[in-house]
Amino acid sequence: MDATGFSQILSTASVPERERLPMWRELFGQAMVRLDIEPARNVPFHAEGTLCALPGAAYASVSASPVQVTRTHRLIAADPVEMLYLITADAPLELKQRGREHVLAVGDSIFVRGGEVSTIQCRKRCRFTNIAVAQDDLRALLSGADDLAMRVVPRQSDLLGLLHAYVDMLRLRADAASGVAAALTAGHIRDLIGAVAATAAEDGAPERPGVKAARLRAIKADIAVRSCDPRLDIAGVATRAGISPRYVRRLFQDEGSSFSAHVLGERLDRAHRLLLHPGQAPRTIAAVAYACGFGDLSYFNRTFRRRFGMTPSDLRGAG
Repeated sequence: MDATGFSQILSTASVPERERLPMWRELFGQAMVRLDIEPARNVPFHAEGTLCALPGAAYASVSASPVQVTRTHRLIAADPVEMLYLITADAPLELKQRGREHVLAVGDSIFVRGGEVSTIQCRKRCRFTNIAVAQDDLRALLSGADDLAMRVVPRQSDLLGLLHAYVDMLRLRADAASGVAAALTAGHIRDLIGAVAATAAEDGAPERPGVKAARLRAIKADIAVRSCDPRLDIAGVATRAGISPRYVRRLFQDEGSSFSAHVLGERLDRAHRLLLHPGQAPRTIAAVAYACGFGDLSYFNRTFRRRFGMTPSDLRGAG
């Protein structure tokens, strides 16, 4: 990244339609932000926006027709600095990273790691705002910097509002990316995004007990709805709650439990209810186990007996 920084305005408006996509892919996608760009079919491609690169920080504000962008292994390998991106848009975005998927609501923001494969898709024309800092710089400010991937920051966040307001101001000030101002501007962006990240990672001020209790109730409600899904995991629960997996674990630890123990309890209780009411239950014990999210029948039988003091067959026979 340039030691002094630069700011550039790009647009496909003056480019012949057949040349727009190749130009944008090469100049903006490959050379500047290192993304593969794939527009929606049967929709004329158009994009315009501002890109500003600073020492250890960057931001881009781009308006584009429906598009999918992908960060590939090849492009990651070609990037000398690993960046952490905070992304928002004025239309819903579909994001994938670390095996997780999330549909980002309008105005919310989400962290995406530049050093890992990711895909972002928008199905309608929208404006993206993308703010980035070097991962190493953020690690110096925040102990949980490596856990931020796919973490959502709600649009109601005051710190998020300050960050976006600062970037909006910078877009009108080309001189902020030049000379000694570039380093100062980059420092401000790092401080603001670090504060947003600290809040999102729950590494800031301790929450009041009532807030923590409300968070845990919401998490348990989410688990109850999805407990029978064998793909249920702490990463997905944390993403939907807008907090870190580490913080989810901490919430359960504070009440003397664990995430995995709670999920297991939910599944066993559901299996118990199904076995007590044969008219509502699947035909076999195995079918009950699989319907409640268990992938291993012997594990189901063992944990069921430990919890209820009898096997599933004993309970069904007693009923």
